[in-house]
Amino acid sequence: MYSVAEAAELTGEKSSALRYWEEQFGLDIRRNPRGSRWYTAGDIRMFLCVCELKKKGLQLKEIREIIPILRTQAYAPEEQQRRERFYQILEQLMEKLRGKRQQEERYRRLDQAIRRHQIARKQIAVTEEQGRKKRKRNRQ
Repeated sequence: MYSVAEAAELTGEKSSALRYWEEQFGLDIRRNPRGSRWYTAGDIRMFLCVCELKKKGLQLKEIREIIPILRTQAYAPEEQQRRERFYQILEQLMEKLRGKRQQEERYRRLDQAIRRHQIARKQIAVTEEQGRKKRKRNRQ
């Protein structure tokens, strides 16, 4: 289940466009107990189909005529199961990628901390060396 914001991100469309399409195409979008829209993977696929049809130059009134055909013929049960499995695998891969990205961010922050520490140590060493040279000059 996806929120309006997530569905908008997945489809690349504004959330207002998704709500408008819902109304225009008579889509039955589920709601959570608070009344917020919750889109299924099938709803997202339907929106992606609408996006593709729009890219091909079809107008909404033409797409409205195609939507019932998409609902009945585009997704045979076995095809839908295969697609659902594909999207589950895709979601798992995306989750792993997010985890790797977070781990890389941790490593990057650690590298930065080490670099700052090394720079500070060099600055301390230079300051101490300058102090030694100054004391040596003062003794002479």
